[in-house]
Amino acid sequence: MKKLLTLFLSVLTFSAVAQIDRSEQPAPGPAPSIQINEPQQFKLKNGLTVMVVENRKLPQVSASLSLDNPPILEGLKAGQSQLTSSLLGKGSLTIKKDDFYDEVDFMGASISISTSGAFAQSLTRYFPRALEMMADAAIRPNFTKEEFTKERDLLLDELKSSEKDVSTAARRVERLLAYGENHPYGEYVIPETVNNVTLEDTKRFYAFRFRPNNAYLVIVGDIDLKTVKPLVKKYFRKWKANPVASSPLPEVKNPASTQIDFVNMPNAVQSEVVVQSTTYLTKKDPDYFPVLMANSILGGGGEARLFLNLREDKGYTYGSYSNIGNNKRTATRFRAKASVRNEVTDSAVVELLREIKRIRTDLVTESELKKAKAKYVGSFVRSLENPATIAKFALEIATENLDDNFYKNYLDRINAVRAEDVRRVAQKYFNVDRARVVVTGKGVDVLDNLEKVQFNGVNLPVNYFDKYGKPIERPKKAAVARGITAKGVLETYIEKTGVKNVSNLKSLKLVYKGKFMQMDIVVEETYSVKDQKQVVSVGGNAMMTSVLTEASAYMKQGPNQMDLPKNIHADMKKTLGILPEIALLNSAEIILEGIENINGSDTYNIKVPGVGVNYSYYYDVDSGLKTRESSTVNFNGQMQTNTTNYSDYVEHSGIMLPRKKSFNLGGQDVSLLLDKVEINPED
Repeated sequence: MKKLLTLFLSVLTFSAVAQIDRSEQPAPGPAPSIQINEPQQFKLKNGLTVMVVENRKLPQVSASLSLDNPPILEGLKAGQSQLTSSLLGKGSLTIKKDDFYDEVDFMGASISISTSGAFAQSLTRYFPRALEMMADAAIRPNFTKEEFTKERDLLLDELKSSEKDVSTAARRVERLLAYGENHPYGEYVIPETVNNVTLEDTKRFYAFRFRPNNAYLVIVGDIDLKTVKPLVKKYFRKWKANPVASSPLPEVKNPASTQIDFVNMPNAVQSEVVVQSTTYLTKKDPDYFPVLMANSILGGGGEARLFLNLREDKGYTYGSYSNIGNNKRTATRFRAKASVRNEVTDSAVVELLREIKRIRTDLVTESELKKAKAKYVGSFVRSLENPATIAKFALEIATENLDDNFYKNYLDRINAVRAEDVRRVAQKYFNVDRARVVVTGKGVDVLDNLEKVQFNGVNLPVNYFDKYGKPIERPKKAAVARGITAKGVLETYIEKTGVKNVSNLKSLKLVYKGKFMQMDIVVEETYSVKDQKQVVSVGGNAMMTSVLTEASAYMKQGPNQMDLPKNIHADMKKTLGILPEIALLNSAEIILEGIENINGSDTYNIKVPGVGVNYSYYYDVDSGLKTRESSTVNFNGQMQTNTTNYSDYVEHSGIMLPRKKSFNLGGQDVSLLLDKVEINPED
């Protein structure tokens, strides 16, 4: 079992976070005087705009090609833009892929190309050749059937692997509900649309979208305009201008009143909660700077209201944030978000709505406003240390239709924002009265409470969707057949494992192996009636040892030992043994919650409540074998849920064991395979 690993890592994370004091922030200083140089520019006859920023600090040069393309609806061939991008940068009509890669490696350069542009970087002495290769591969790409088939299969595999990913489903349905399926930002890629795309489609897509008349080439580094001009003319002048393909953008609307849109993901171990609404905001809008300040105060970071409320005060989440975009062509979104454990999903919705409403009705404090301004001033000043910033500013002035002094006056406009401005723009752009509260999670766990959520004294209506945004009926738990009990489910599993048929079984050692961040990970687990021990090694080095006994629970990293709190140890002891099911068999606390569908199979869900740790165990209705184990750890008011999936049971020395276990560790999905089994290893 992997619960010790994730549980102890959770505690370690909580402990580190607890040592950070966010109560004090240095007082902001006066805004510095800003001098921004302008890049040198010229334009080719085909419409390509070139910007050059000379910087001699390092002997290297970079070239960034940006296409200012409007969004386009791909419809039944959604995915052709991704496939087209994947085919670019693999050589050209004049140089084969392998030769192309070899030469790039020889120069120590970097070249990448996509449907939105291209990038090249190299040492100064190699830059003429790097620019030539970038231009050649971008303007004369080599589309082959072999590469198309390979990239299509990779995309299909990627879609398959993310099919059960809760965050992927959440983002997909959030965009669909906000923009609609007939808007480029609302459509999504599925295997059926990918299979509709042909090699000829990718060629046409490239031809209709990759044009110089809406392109900008930004060159930064150890080079001057006199050197750049002939190079660009030589390599880009034959690039032909033509109208760029686009599609009409439908009007985007918010719902008539605030509603909850629930996306059911039966495998979710926590809820993704987003309060979102659409609005129209451009960078040149006079409200742009007040909106920056409003969002920063509401949810711009660890010092913002959402974070302080939902994490620091309530302990619902690792972090809660908000953001709002800007778009010159269509609507953008305001989003306030948090990932929370199931049992506080409804409370998180209430707090998100409350904080958004508060910033719309009450003036922010002068202290909050000063901190927000100082944050943006500091970030802006630091960005000027990068010479590419100058080119970026010039590019945005050109593409966003900004006035020439937009960035020269940036700090003055930030500092001119008043508390009244923050409230005014919050009322205009943070539309909490016509918002969609999109909750993606496990319906059978959260809907009963979520359907009771009120806002402005009214129960919010709830709509139900699947992971692709299709309307569905309200998710319900399946009824448990008469006579099925929690104890009976546990007894069935114990019998299926065969542990009681192994004579003189005192302890069991399992070794699982896999990959974690491109490194080998080995997990050695030893279970007995008296103790449990786990040693985790990454890259051949022992990283952590964790131990559970009747007397204590602790973890060790090198010579350092950390004892777990008594309430966590007390709950962990409930599962002490070769199998937790044996220890729980006679417990009065176990609860058979019902039947849930996990990964396409009906499973019995047994819960074990606790103060420090709550456990949930899932057993396949047909086979009786355990398919999932979940634990929620409460450490100093902070909560984290960890889940392990079990599959592919095999027999070892008379005992049935899962050959594969998978879980998420530090944001990375980890799969381990059973490598060794030892019975009574100390005998």
